[in-house]
Amino acid sequence: MFCRNCGKELIGSPEFCTNCGAKPVNATSFCPGCGTPTTPLTEICTKCGARVAKGNGGRTWKPTTAGILSIIAGAVGVILGIVLFAVGGAVGGLLGSFGLLGLGGLVTGFAAVPLIVGIVAIVGGIHALERKRWGLALAGAICALFPPPVIILGILSIVFVILGKEEFK
Repeated sequence: MFCRNCGKELIGSPEFCTNCGAKPVNATSFCPGCGTPTTPLTEICTKCGARVAKGNGGRTWKPTTAGILSIIAGAVGVILGIVLFAVGGAVGGLLGSFGLLGLGGLVTGFAAVPLIVGIVAIVGGIHALERKRWGLALAGAICALFPPPVIILGILSIVFVILGKEEFK
């Protein structure tokens, strides 16, 4: 057996490598059968044919974090849109009595923007969590920028989606 972290040959099946101190089966850098360098996506060693235990499939925390941030920002956008619809209806009713119906409709029209952007952010966040459709995950992260109270969530979401691009199908 060889350590999957440093490639050193191990005697028996130790819990920790005596060379690097890592758990020898958790890493993905070397074949456990012959010590040949491998990648995180390698399933079968090309030198000895040994089945290489797949770790986490090369998954990192970045797309997961981006998805969660996008969903939170999207939820804020949807709530903001609903509140604006309610305010627009109230303003429309109030101004309607003064003959100014157009202003209430204008506020209600503006409510559609955060509502739609919030929905796109939520859908993009779901795709980021699933690591599918990178373009939609990025669009969701960009839409997460627009609810003003949570702009930092959108910025972080964009960064993490871009850094985790190679994990998407």
